[in-house]
Amino acid sequence: MSALDPFYAMLRGESDPFRHHPEHLRELQLAAMKERFAERREQIRLLRRRADDVGVAEVARHEDMVPLLFAHQIYKSYPESFIDNGRWKHLSAWLQTLSSKRVAEVDLDGVDNVDAWMDRLRVAGHHVFSSSGTSGKCSFISQTQADQDHVTESCVKLGVYGNAMIRRDVGERPVFLMMPPGGAHRHIEPVLSAAQRLGAQTTLMFDEPVLASATISMGRMRRAIADGSAKPSEVAAFQEQAVARQRHTGKMIDRFLDKLTAQREVPVLVQGNWSLHWTLVERARQRGIADGICHPDTVITTGGGLKGTSAPADYREQIVRFYGIRPENVQNSYGMSEMIGTGPWSEVAQGYAICPWIVPFVLDKAGEQLLNPSDGVGVVEGRFAFFDLLAEGYWGGFITGDKVVVDFSPAGDTDGLQGPLIRQVGRYADLEEGEDKLSCAGTMESYVRGMINV
Repeated sequence: MSALDPFYAMLRGESDPFRHHPEHLRELQLAAMKERFAERREQIRLLRRRADDVGVAEVARHEDMVPLLFAHQIYKSYPESFIDNGRWKHLSAWLQTLSSKRVAEVDLDGVDNVDAWMDRLRVAGHHVFSSSGTSGKCSFISQTQADQDHVTESCVKLGVYGNAMIRRDVGERPVFLMMPPGGAHRHIEPVLSAAQRLGAQTTLMFDEPVLASATISMGRMRRAIADGSAKPSEVAAFQEQAVARQRHTGKMIDRFLDKLTAQREVPVLVQGNWSLHWTLVERARQRGIADGICHPDTVITTGGGLKGTSAPADYREQIVRFYGIRPENVQNSYGMSEMIGTGPWSEVAQGYAICPWIVPFVLDKAGEQLLNPSDGVGVVEGRFAFFDLLAEGYWGGFITGDKVVVDFSPAGDTDGLQGPLIRQVGRYADLEEGEDKLSCAGTMESYVRGMINV
């Protein structure tokens, strides 16, 4: 029997994973981390190199895992020249240092851009996903089909057990998704699959896939404009494209809004992050559409921050009024693309739940010291890190850029939620602390450069 079996059972079972934890969960998690490390250190070269350098032969305590957690920046540690010059075999060699499955045998003949590279890997069973790459450089993480299936199942669990009204009407509500029909982001396919299980017919906001190559090109151009290296003709072309893109996006949002308002007589499910919900509010007001556009039993799911979108301090309250729903009809959640499963927010408990297969670590700002209470009791503030026990294609240990407050022993009415609660979330890069620096990031990137001989 594998130490991971209880966690697969919680993901795939019929019970609420946020409210029905097995006894001695902390001990079960530690046993599963020990098993994962023993397996993955033989498969992931960067992990093996790191473990050897810091002298960790096995994970016997939570503290042993801290130096083995990867900084989130490591997944964009490849030289940009690999993409600029079409060195796809080199990019695959870089990916191999971070992957548990072999990628060396993938046929790359005829690949002419990064999306074609990702498509070719997908055909070979490596479901690579990328980050937004707003800075001009994407993160790439290799996952398996099992990882994709796990994400889909976790989305269903969040929908069913994160909101009682979704659970009441499973399979009946029209679903409105503020997302494209495909693309490089991890959650597109799983959310589309989950929506088919949670609701009735699905309406998408966007009609074009999100391509990594387009995102990279846009981010680099913004960077070139900011540092003054862009040519006037390049700036003019970029601005012209931006106007055309904005015009087309406006048409897509209008079409989505029209279809949504046409369903005001029935409860629907609307999914999107906070920034997209706010974008819809602004568009409706530009068109003179009054608040209260939906049936009062409509549920909206959301998460994340504003992602650079400008909005007033009370934007969440305004969004609730716009849809014409009650605050409890909002299913807010906390998670990230590197994590299988996000935790729902509970107004009663005043915190985000954490999936039982996600082991939370609170570190100091540098990402070096574990701040978790040794006895499992207390409230801790620091940098959020985690180990995802269900990750298959990659190492599940991540150090994030988030500053959090975690209550490891919540008291009072917890809405039935078990385990630690995340009380507050912020981004170090957005706070007074300044830049988001991790002491281990430079060391890990030097490992990668040595492994791919660049």
